[in-house]
Amino acid sequence: MTAPLVGSHATNIGWADARNAAFALGAAVPRRPADVVPLAEAAGRVLAHDVFALSAMPRLDASAMDGWAVAEPGADGGWTVGKSVLAGDVPAITTLAQGEARPIATGAPVPPGTVAVLRSEHGDVVGGTLRLGPLATRSPRPGDHVRPAGEEALRGDPLLRAGLPLTPPRIALCAAAGYDHLAVAAAVAGDLLVLGDELVDEGEPRPGAVRDALGPSLPGVLRSVGLGIVRHARCPDDARATLAALAATEAPLVVTTGGSARGPADFVRGAISGLGGRLVVDGVAMRPGHPVMVASLPGGRVLLALPGNPLAAMLCLVGLGTPIVDGMLGRRSARLGRAELAAEAFAPAASVRLMPCEETDDGLVPLRWQGSGMLRGLAAADAVAVIPAGGAPAGTSVPVLPLPW
Repeated sequence: MTAPLVGSHATNIGWADARNAAFALGAAVPRRPADVVPLAEAAGRVLAHDVFALSAMPRLDASAMDGWAVAEPGADGGWTVGKSVLAGDVPAITTLAQGEARPIATGAPVPPGTVAVLRSEHGDVVGGTLRLGPLATRSPRPGDHVRPAGEEALRGDPLLRAGLPLTPPRIALCAAAGYDHLAVAAAVAGDLLVLGDELVDEGEPRPGAVRDALGPSLPGVLRSVGLGIVRHARCPDDARATLAALAATEAPLVVTTGGSARGPADFVRGAISGLGGRLVVDGVAMRPGHPVMVASLPGGRVLLALPGNPLAAMLCLVGLGTPIVDGMLGRRSARLGRAELAAEAFAPAASVRLMPCEETDDGLVPLRWQGSGMLRGLAAADAVAVIPAGGAPAGTSVPVLPLPW
């Protein structure tokens, strides 16, 4: 089954196809111009443009070790030691002659005429003459411990491609290349609507009521997948109130919880129609979370309608919300990991099952608490396994959903 095109309507779509459709819908959202930020503020942002080497890296031949820059040894097999070369020194213009050496620090530019760098522990200086020490197993060979100019990159080489999240090593690479600022994808905001008359905000719920577990937790999940400021509101189970609450949203991504099924108190589908929206995904062949919907709203915005049960809602948000945000930010979608099952895992015949699991030395072990309304399993989970339709025996390698927390 192929992923639906943005704007088509697929019912009970496969989970992988739903992720592809979610990414495509997010990628179709108009983007704001990129932000330009200092390197120190770029962590976690998404690179908006390719980054190229401004010059060779390193720009000059440099020492890879503390020691001595040596020319060919003199007739007696040693070297006369000259002035030290430190990192940051202006490159020398005087060529080392045969039998000459200069102490050199890691990263310092090697003088012209350098054959190799002799490591500090491999030489001894006596009376101003450098000779091989007892730890040296051989004479220096040409190029030993010298980083040639352009070893890491030549001028104009691509260093990082647009769409990559800026991790500390990537920021460090940009700094080493000479960048002070980077263009990053503009932050994406999200609106969160928590629906349900049965929900209470404080304390233990009375009989028949349910404590709202998603209102306090989902904003953090939304931020962790890359959203900016999240606007949070509550809405009762009422058709007019649901339509009004959805109409009041402004963010590029709107996330609702509850009201996505076809029961007597489920009004999200009607509100989407009332706003002139278009369902793209109407249910997914997954457990838990099959009533999830993805829709296109007027103005190029996206709606992710999550089920009301907390485990289902969280797994749908991570499984489908992350691809939407990836597409909106121009971010490359993270690949699913893989791990081996240490115990048999059950799934319905026609649906994948997302199972919170414990990581053990033998592989993944599904936790006991797998009900769509249960949170204890996910709270204890090290990973969430994607079990194929029909289940999988122990020893099977299965996809693992990346968790943003």
